[in-house]
Amino acid sequence: MKVAFVSAFPVVPANEGARSRILQLTRAVRGLGHEVHFIHVDGTIATDFDLAGHEAEFGPDHLHLVSRQGGSLRNRLPGDFGFEVGLTSFRALRKLHRMLGRERGFYNQLDEFYYPEMGRQLRDIQRRLGIDAVIVEYAFHSRAFLGLPKGVLRILDTHDSFADRHKAFINTANKYGYWFSVPPAVECRALRRADVVVAIQEEEEHAFRQRLGEEPPALATVSHILDLNGKVEDFTPSDFLFLGSGNDANIISLKGFLRNIMPLVRAARPDIRLVLAGGICGKIEDEEGILKLGRVDDVKDAFTRAPLSINPITLGTGINIKLLDALAAGVPTISTRTGARGLSERYRRGVVIVDDDDHRGFADAILQLASSHDQRQELGNRAFEDAIEWNRQQMTTLDNILSGRRIG
Repeated sequence: MKVAFVSAFPVVPANEGARSRILQLTRAVRGLGHEVHFIHVDGTIATDFDLAGHEAEFGPDHLHLVSRQGGSLRNRLPGDFGFEVGLTSFRALRKLHRMLGRERGFYNQLDEFYYPEMGRQLRDIQRRLGIDAVIVEYAFHSRAFLGLPKGVLRILDTHDSFADRHKAFINTANKYGYWFSVPPAVECRALRRADVVVAIQEEEEHAFRQRLGEEPPALATVSHILDLNGKVEDFTPSDFLFLGSGNDANIISLKGFLRNIMPLVRAARPDIRLVLAGGICGKIEDEEGILKLGRVDDVKDAFTRAPLSINPITLGTGINIKLLDALAAGVPTISTRTGARGLSERYRRGVVIVDDDDHRGFADAILQLASSHDQRQELGNRAFEDAIEWNRQQMTTLDNILSGRRIG
């Protein structure tokens, strides 16, 4: 089977959660014996596209670039002719609602990150190559399905539920830091464009199923597929790691950690440091006790430097990929309950979970594990065993989806 991934996120290097999720999914599909093509949608999300790196990963003949083409009507599908008019009207009304303090001012238009040339180019690539299945990353690009002919399997990899996502951010320091939010009924429109909807955690699959009601598309959970080739072997360092992108959920949560928990750790153990890796480094001010690695091409380098992971997340949706990356690296994690959402009990043997507002409990957990090499290693070994079983489950479900076997 020829399978094409449609993504606005680059995947090389896989130095942030979404990129890592997509890259590992492409490798998993290839590992199941399918021919994988990667279609990168330029100009909507990221600007740092590494052409050479992507060609090395997928091969020049299996990498395809979609871009804006001057707005010519010849470069769009008939259903997209009036697209910009509708989007412009929506944005004008949203601005008015924001000025008036109404909740509608928080919502996005479902296809706000889509551009009309995208659908036509995707259809042309599908026809030219004979693509059998198309996996679109994120609901906000689900409109790309509409131009595909019947017989092509449409799979929506949701990553997150964006239904009313803004509500968790309204009372935070950045109330517009939610990135993307739509009403639940609008999200259902995106889901119904697909033949198969893939949730990243079981709770979201259940929520999608409830909202969709009768005759939904097929639904399944395929969470982050882990790279098991980066297991940490040396647990000597006693520093602790926060790995993450510079999104607002990470920024708000980490700043809360630095304000409420870090002083407790520093008071007892001024010799150990918080190591930051990923895009979050550019969002946090330098201060005593923090070491910034910046973006890392291989997350194993970060976990080797600090083989104890923290996940102090207090808001957001989906599953925390940083938590799963720690399982794959075989290192223990200390997490808030919110940060552990989506990870069932059977995969938590290497995770210490603390209530979101238990600052002393979180600090004590860091101090306990930082002082015990043997305990770090023991919990890390359990985490890696859980990672192996985790991957087995995800691969079975993914194979069922692509093989047309019954799911959900």
